[in-house]
Amino acid sequence: MNYDCSNYGATLKDYKPDEIAKYIRLSLADEVGASDESESVTNQRRLMNEFITRNGNIGEKCREFIDDGVSGTNFDRPGWKELQEAMESGTIKVVITKSLSRLGRSNFECSYYLDCYFPDNNIRYIAIQEQIDTGNSENSNNEYAALNNFINEKYSRDLSKNIRRVYKIKQFAGEYMGGIPVFGYIKAPNDKHKLIIDEEAADIVRKVFSLYLELQSQSAVMKRLSEEKVPIPEVYKKTRRGLKAQFPYEWNYHTIRSMLRNRMYVGDMVQNVHTKKSFREKKIIKTNGEDWIIVEGTHEPIIDKDTFERVQNLLDANYRQPTPENIRTFKGLMYCHECGHKIGVGNPKRDNRPIEKQYVYTYCNFYRKNSAYNKCTPHTMNYNNLEEKLLDIISNVCKKYIDLIGYEDVVEKRKKTLSTYTDTLEKKIGKLEIDIKSIDLKIEKLYMDRLDDIISPDTYKKLTDKFEEQKQKKQNEIDELKVTVEEYQEKNSVEDLLETQEIVKEYLKTRKNPPRELILKIVDKIEIHQDKTVDLHFKLKQLNQVV
Repeated sequence: MNYDCSNYGATLKDYKPDEIAKYIRLSLADEVGASDESESVTNQRRLMNEFITRNGNIGEKCREFIDDGVSGTNFDRPGWKELQEAMESGTIKVVITKSLSRLGRSNFECSYYLDCYFPDNNIRYIAIQEQIDTGNSENSNNEYAALNNFINEKYSRDLSKNIRRVYKIKQFAGEYMGGIPVFGYIKAPNDKHKLIIDEEAADIVRKVFSLYLELQSQSAVMKRLSEEKVPIPEVYKKTRRGLKAQFPYEWNYHTIRSMLRNRMYVGDMVQNVHTKKSFREKKIIKTNGEDWIIVEGTHEPIIDKDTFERVQNLLDANYRQPTPENIRTFKGLMYCHECGHKIGVGNPKRDNRPIEKQYVYTYCNFYRKNSAYNKCTPHTMNYNNLEEKLLDIISNVCKKYIDLIGYEDVVEKRKKTLSTYTDTLEKKIGKLEIDIKSIDLKIEKLYMDRLDDIISPDTYKKLTDKFEEQKQKKQNEIDELKVTVEEYQEKNSVEDLLETQEIVKEYLKTRKNPPRELILKIVDKIEIHQDKTVDLHFKLKQLNQVV
């Protein structure tokens, strides 16, 4: 398709070729769905080269940034980051994409770049397909960018829902829908959704269960396996990839416990144990036990049910409730940057000083459990000093956010945009409703003609069936548009902005002693480095953008 923006003055002759950037993005989903290669890298490059040349420059000489096989639901992409560095250095003045969906499929983030980032960095952005050009304030197409961003995100959201729906249907049917199966099983060669026993690994699983019944201690099992040089599951994973495990016989508590608790070993399929927070995030979280999908008797068991139940009863009997701990503001949010495990907080020494003045220190849980193996490092820091430092960082970021964002202007702009696009959709709904009334009148006239014997019964039936089909089609369009209106109002309401504003202001009021519940609304996680530097990640994306 030939897109031409010359009707709104998209001249590019005033720029040097190396000041113009062509951004190309192709996700795996686009690649699979684009049978005509309309979204292919080659096609995007050709279309942009033609557009640039047609508008006064040389397309082949302009700079090119590519993300091939990368999702558009977030902006954590190597090609985009490279382009972003070039924009911020001032070497790029124009960014061109085939369409808005190539820029991204996140409504919030695309709107941020169009409304804030590009103007702040004096970048002119052009989306050829939608004929959007931020360099031309008179271009009426720019007003519809927000609606297009919403539709692009809705496409990704719907696609994700459909994939999840299919996965769950197969999971409820007892089909295996994961990657590498649990240790002890492999995928059947002729059916990747069926599991068969890997005898070599299964022998180790049987040994673990047998030793636990004998020793009645997970630590003792771990020690015996290490002494007998029984290879850990990681050895099998790395061997298949041609790699070697650094510590092939060093079993840990978590591996033993996970194996002893896993129902997969009695022949039951257990899935949906982990899931993604949303379609745009890569982060995997563990689901609640009641959400697991369990289908009994789907594959050959490694452990008989009697043995498994005996082990579960013993595990429950040996379980010790943890002693009450002092509540720490950031406890459970801190992670080791080097190994990824949680950072714990020690208990204070018993003395007469108040809790806030007693010295407590952080430690890497993984190092603490495996210090004999020289894995990771202690990551020891004075927790009280760390907490004060983190609270100061959050406070500064919140203050900066309040200073940067003019809430009144943003809210008013959001209200205006919301009103404009909902009115557009409501007008479409109104027109379709008029069409349905017109069809009803035609059906009524046919009925009168039939009563007067003007038309035959066969003709009456054929015509009414045709009109009813048209009527149903238009009603379906109305239903879809109404859903779109509701979703658009929900996604673009001012409530999310006001909620962020309230959280930030509430924190600034309680800076000296913020409640933990408030911290959990603001902070996603804290990474502590070996050199004692700290990375703070916010749950509120607006705050991450300020950082």
